[in-house]
Amino acid sequence: MSWLEESFKPIWEKYKIEVVLIATASIITIVSGIIFTLSQRANLKQEIPSLIKQKTSVQNNNKISVDLSGAVEKSDVYEVSSGARLKDILILAGGLSQDADRQFFSKNFNLARLLKDQEKIYIPTEEEIQGGEIQNTQNSFSDPAVDVLGASNKVNINSGSMDQLDTLPGVGKVTAGKIIQNRPYASIDDLLNKKIVGKSVFEKIKDLVQL
Repeated sequence: MSWLEESFKPIWEKYKIEVVLIATASIITIVSGIIFTLSQRANLKQEIPSLIKQKTSVQNNNKISVDLSGAVEKSDVYEVSSGARLKDILILAGGLSQDADRQFFSKNFNLARLLKDQEKIYIPTEEEIQGGEIQNTQNSFSDPAVDVLGASNKVNINSGSMDQLDTLPGVGKVTAGKIIQNRPYASIDDLLNKKIVGKSVFEKIKDLVQL
């Protein structure tokens, strides 16, 4: 037995229980750490697909579908982000087509207007406008699931034809012409504010017209 072994033997005999306990505790700690690390990695692998799925779900929830047709280059149902505006979807459609009435469009369509899910947008051609085919529209927009040309019997003061306006009580050809010349209107009250009709006529037609 060497001198070194003889020197440490008394120490070992005295503290061997403590050494064994410390070693055992260290091994347990190391093993626990390894198990914990592996467990965390496994949980992370499970969480990542879940987070991706949730993120995808949120992204899908932020999408809306809008049906754009009429005087545009590419009529289609477009999927756009929630908060998109008419200008955005018009760009996707390639802009107005050659048969579009650009003056009518600029007066009756708001490029900054927020789009709604399941909305139908129809942009009439110049021929349709001149022929008086566009009627009873609300700036050529409709609410979801409502046909663009005909859910209401009201006359649109922004897009109604001369003949349609002439059907209103107290409104003849002359007044109908004034209504057309002074477009666009931001509210029904503009008929009074712009002095297009008198108060008595306004009271007769206010419930028969729309924007």
